[in-house]
Amino acid sequence: MKRKYVWIYSAYAVAALVVGLCFLVNRLASARRHAYEPEDLTAEYAAWGIDADGRKEFVPLPVHVPYDISAASLGSDMFHKGRMSHSSRTCGECHPLTEGGADGRLHSGVFTRPAKNALFGKFYLHDGSVSNFPALVQRMIEDERFLGAGTLSNAVARLGEDGRVRKRFENCYGAGGLVGTNLVDALVNFSHTLMTANGPFDRFCSGRDALSAERLEGFGHFKARKCAHCHSGPSLGTRVMTPEGLRVPSLRGLAKRRVYQANGRLYTDLAAAVAMMPESDFEEDEKGRLSLLAFLRCL
Repeated sequence: MKRKYVWIYSAYAVAALVVGLCFLVNRLASARRHAYEPEDLTAEYAAWGIDADGRKEFVPLPVHVPYDISAASLGSDMFHKGRMSHSSRTCGECHPLTEGGADGRLHSGVFTRPAKNALFGKFYLHDGSVSNFPALVQRMIEDERFLGAGTLSNAVARLGEDGRVRKRFENCYGAGGLVGTNLVDALVNFSHTLMTANGPFDRFCSGRDALSAERLEGFGHFKARKCAHCHSGPSLGTRVMTPEGLRVPSLRGLAKRRVYQANGRLYTDLAAAVAMMPESDFEEDEKGRLSLLAFLRCL
């Protein structure tokens, strides 16, 4: 009988320890959010053509990011029609630009991330394992989960089977232009055209327009609930990793997406995704909840 009580008390002790650890982790995560300091993006803003103080949290997306027109045109064809591997899959199949640049599907255990505004990220892929955009493009080409060419050389060899493709690269980059670095460069230049600029929030940030009363109230909730601790910078995301090791997704272009990511899961309803976020409980304030959703849909 005594042994029975020992097991019971031990179970209570373990349960109390687990609860205590969860509370401590939550407090540490909360402290981390409250200790947030905006990034100094002065250099990046200059490169992207954004005229703003580098430490400003909310800035309009640039209407134009510098790029080479010829390379971007070639990159567009490679994005939509380039057959770089045995799978014959193209970038555009998983990143339909009419749907925010992401099909919202699971491919070999990885959710598709939006191609639009991807240039402004700091961490790429769900685990943040890629930290610059050209390296991301190369990974997309080579990785079996994506285009699956294996190597850039394999992709180049497959594209080179088409004489018209070889000729286009030579016209753009000179003799022998169809090489891996130029393939990546063309796709990077094309990515510079994939912006969702000049939306309601961009016009508001640049002082050219005002948000509706509902959206302005939602923006107030967005700031008061410290959403910008993770969703800041031009893309309002993709520059922070969560304590769980997940990359914070961009909030740009939410209105055109079919699915939404939150806590590593996909939702077809934006309200459900928002409900999973820290400090998202509006209790009886239905008007406030709806205003936040209205604001998010104008980004």
